[in-house]
Amino acid sequence: MLGRTALRMAAIEALKGNTLVGGNVLDSEIGALDVGADGNLRTDQEKPFISVYVEGAKLEGGADIRALHRSGPTELVIEIGITAAMVETNAETGESSIVGLQIPPTDPAFEFFLECTARQVVNALTDPGNAWAEIWRGLSSGVARIERRRTADATHGVRIAAHQIIITVDLLPDPVYGEPVAATSIWQKFFDKLATSTDPVTVKKRAAMLALLGDPDATLNSEARGDGSA
Repeated sequence: MLGRTALRMAAIEALKGNTLVGGNVLDSEIGALDVGADGNLRTDQEKPFISVYVEGAKLEGGADIRALHRSGPTELVIEIGITAAMVETNAETGESSIVGLQIPPTDPAFEFFLECTARQVVNALTDPGNAWAEIWRGLSSGVARIERRRTADATHGVRIAAHQIIITVDLLPDPVYGEPVAATSIWQKFFDKLATSTDPVTVKKRAAMLALLGDPDATLNSEARGDGSA
């Protein structure tokens, strides 16, 4: 569903550069923080990170064929992680400190890092001056539920700590295939904002998403002919 993709992409862009993890905001890299076969937490990251991904969505009651364009209540997961190895070392003194905070790397300090970063996530997503956050907010009719979780573990002697923020939003319906996207809609704002990116992957993603919307002119022409083709 395009709404799920857009929600995730907008959240990632809104967070980049606006928290203590800097630009290390990962797209759907669930394995960035994983549970191994031995039950221990593991990460493949070398510096503090945020991983953003979309989980379940469920739409119930009164659904017709057009409901296929709707995701309904959808869970967006924002996962913040850090390990004891993710520290900065002062070249002059040799002392280590928490990245971005310049405080000793103790367990309370790692927890403090996660709490500060979680607050920065909230600040970024609610910032009226953050264009991507405005799009993120506009893709749903509102927040239905917020859940916060904390986890910590020690794997092979390396302490791992993480926080999760699970935001359940009621996503707006996807644009209907073959129908024009209104110039004032949040979808047009989303595609216009994507068009400003110079990242080649983002450019290709935008093109692919637009292709999934169909060609309104072709649809209108087929309806005028009465041939039922799309």
